[in-house]
Amino acid sequence: MSNPQRKAILHPMYPEKVFEIQSDLCRAMGSPVRMEILNLLRNGPITVNQIASATNHPQATISRNLTILRNVDIVATQREGTNVLYHIANPKLMEVCDLMREVLIEQTNELSALIAGDKE
Repeated sequence: MSNPQRKAILHPMYPEKVFEIQSDLCRAMGSPVRMEILNLLRNGPITVNQIASATNHPQATISRNLTILRNVDIVATQREGTNVLYHIANPKLMEVCDLMREVLIEQTNELSALIAGDKE
């Protein structure tokens, strides 16, 4: 985490703050547009315009969602000449996304099996 205030909060004497930060992180990831952005960023740093072009969302929508992701340290920026590139702040976040997708696939398969069993 790059946010110094968060580092100060993550003290063992304040576990409720850890849950609050975790909740903020989950809430920030709770948007299909933001998940789409994160999926693009897994391939490496890119600009707002590149994200907008790849997702067919307006640049304003992408910028607004990147701000939300930046505010909770999910994405970070780097300058390259006149461009601002966005990247995943911590690669472990993509592992979280991948695990969640695996859980969703398992749940979908279980539901499909139940539905198929009902039809027979």
